[in-house]
Amino acid sequence: MAGKAINVKVARTKVIKALEVKVQEMQNAQMNYELVRAKYETDLEQWKKEIAELALSHKDSIMGENVAINEAGSWRVPSGFVGVELSFHLPLSVANAPQPKAPEQPFQSNGYGRDYIGNYEQRIAEIQNAIRVLSMSDEEVVSTSTYQSVSRYL
Repeated sequence: MAGKAINVKVARTKVIKALEVKVQEMQNAQMNYELVRAKYETDLEQWKKEIAELALSHKDSIMGENVAINEAGSWRVPSGFVGVELSFHLPLSVANAPQPKAPEQPFQSNGYGRDYIGNYEQRIAEIQNAIRVLSMSDEEVVSTSTYQSVSRYL
């Protein structure tokens, strides 16, 4: 049984205001992500230093079967250096510093086709474009199809 199509009229000014609020929320979320990401990068570098110091200070407990040494490919080694990769396992009693967890990107889109919304810059550009178009309109209300096309951002 087919349902009857719903025809909704939403005030244009309300849609514009909602889109403007969404742009501000997205900008704040992106700014917060960049701050958290910068802290993560700093924490990760500190963690790497701590692990290297632990490995050097406990070299007797990690030698033997726990160590793998490989010659690194020349494309990854700067000129003037010898490329060697050292992999080792630290005992849990020694390695008590957990690796920092990377923050999630708030505007990661995993969809394809119709489900793909875009990254941060694409979303902001589309929303701002919709605001400009709606601001130029003389209509008091927004049609259902127009509202449906911008509602995915709200």
